[in-house]
Amino acid sequence: MSYCELANLYDVIPKGYLDAADKVTPGIVERKMGSVSRVIDDTLRQHYVLPLQDVPETIKQMAVVMAAYEAVGGITAVKKEGGNDNKLLVLQDLYKQARADLAAIRSGKMKLVFSGESVVDAPTGGMAVVSRKRRFDFKGW
Repeated sequence: MSYCELANLYDVIPKGYLDAADKVTPGIVERKMGSVSRVIDDTLRQHYVLPLQDVPETIKQMAVVMAAYEAVGGITAVKKEGGNDNKLLVLQDLYKQARADLAAIRSGKMKLVFSGESVVDAPTGGMAVVSRKRRFDFKGW
């Protein structure tokens, strides 16, 4: 199951970059979209039943960013030199965040919210403070 479509990639990267990547390595964009979807499935398989009936927007956005970044990785390098005129710097930051979110899902630190569900913080346990009776009190002073 693919979590993104080619048209979605144009939202995060100009079409020219993807066309250039596909010209250098024919079919790279489609392969990266499939590869990213399989990586996401491998992560989700530990906690969720696949295929997902309702794909959360978080997963869709992660797939779009990761596929776009990995597809153009073969034709350009993203470097932070001098200024912020490189259009891929934002995509690089989004890619790093998507990878971090994927790792958080894998470790169970991040939970996905499906449509129709509400986010409820479950109690994680309480804390009790126990102390001894005071030896001295200030009643006699």
